Amino acid sequence: MGGQEDGKDVDWKELGLGKRRMDRHRKKTSAKSVPPESPRKKAASSSWYRRPSTLGLIGAVVIILAAAGGAAALLRRSGGAPPAATGTTTAASAATTTSSSSTDPAVARMSLEEKVGQMMMIGFDGTAPDDSLKKMIQDRHIGAVILYGPNISSHDQVAQLDSSLQQLAAQAGQPAQLMIATDQEGGKTRRFMDIGPNYSEPFIGSMRGGAGADSATVLSFYAGRGLKDLGINTDLAPVADVTSGYNSVMDTRSYGDDPKVTAELVAAAVKGFNDSTTISCVKHFPGLGSAEDDPEQTLPTITRDLASIQSTDLPPFQAAIKADVPMIMVGHEAVPALDPAKTPASLSRPIITGLLRSQLGFQGVIITDDLEMGAITASPGDAAVAAIAAGADMVMFAHTPAKQQQAYDAIIAAVKSGKLKEDDIDKSVERILKMKRRYRLEALAAQLSAGLTGTSTTTTVTTAASP
Repeated sequence: MGGQEDGKDVDWKELGLGKRRMDRHRKKTSAKSVPPESPRKKAASSSWYRRPSTLGLIGAVVIILAAAGGAAALLRRSGGAPPAATGTTTAASAATTTSSSSTDPAVARMSLEEKVGQMMMIGFDGTAPDDSLKKMIQDRHIGAVILYGPNISSHDQVAQLDSSLQQLAAQAGQPAQLMIATDQEGGKTRRFMDIGPNYSEPFIGSMRGGAGADSATVLSFYAGRGLKDLGINTDLAPVADVTSGYNSVMDTRSYGDDPKVTAELVAAAVKGFNDSTTISCVKHFPGLGSAEDDPEQTLPTITRDLASIQSTDLPPFQAAIKADVPMIMVGHEAVPALDPAKTPASLSRPIITGLLRSQLGFQGVIITDDLEMGAITASPGDAAVAAIAAGADMVMFAHTPAKQQQAYDAIIAAVKSGKLKEDDIDKSVERILKMKRRYRLEALAAQLSAGLTGTSTTTTVTTAASP
């Protein structure tokens, strides 16, 4: 899965998206040349090694080396071991050091393990960090966490939880704060009843005369600010699916059945989140609006043809991209018109790289929906590798520690074996860190690290209305 060529068997001209393609040629930094050694004086005689003084020196060196070897052997026989040079050397040997072609200094400094950690969003059980979550953040460098209902009991508890999570990340030396996400869409899907949006998506979609767009912007702004007050910096909203009616699995979560209205409201909501400096994520690309089956249980099939996808499903995502949305979630739906192999969109290269990245020109972060859902039948490791091979920057495993660890280990193994290119890993991490910088997560991490270590920092953390 996920290994098909961009746009294979898809008539992009019929889709009406033009011929624009991303420049796939990446400029790689050349290795720095090693400066030549200082010129040495030519030996007076080619028989220098025969001189008595030289022979004496060689003999002394041999004696010293023999003594050192004997001491090491004695230590081994006695059960001892020579002390490690430094703790830094020991820690470095535990991580995979690779030569990065990234021009981003932060990415160039990261080990493979640290980079893969940034590419995962995970969930957990309970209202406080458990041992598994702590290890995932500190040992596997996981860069994003999602909160669900079972993680939430009160505002004070969530604020304390989020603070604890960020301290774990800071102690682990992460280059930016964690993305802490939740699903606060409004209406049916929300984690906090007293935080906006105060109206459901269908209600906002029914407003006319500009009231809907104004409401979408204002409500998203206050939703973002309300979440940030609790330490949640990412909202997996708004929904960009265009419903096909009462049978649609997205009917109660969609702005409506009018693509133009939905596109307008999605763009307005993205603006509100951006104004609040909250990361937003439109979903579920390329569109779940006509699906009757729930991806939580099984893989839905979208039967719309190319013309219908162009006129109905894609406009809200195109509007979100134009509105500068930072992140797009790819859903679990088979779309034969876009990928004849019927690969789930979240694992499909024609859909992720061919359509979203290349044809629509999206330059932000692409994340999958939860790969633990029933729609995905592949193993956690295979699904994670397939999603990244398809072009996803982040993969989500929202519930099971064992599956999270399997996915993490499988991605690293795939890079080491050459199944995944580290250059592509670098590009994904660059996009993720660029987004984190834009929404102040790097500056906040520097501030928190300085507070934990008692050192001063000149980093300025701002809360301007627009990032």
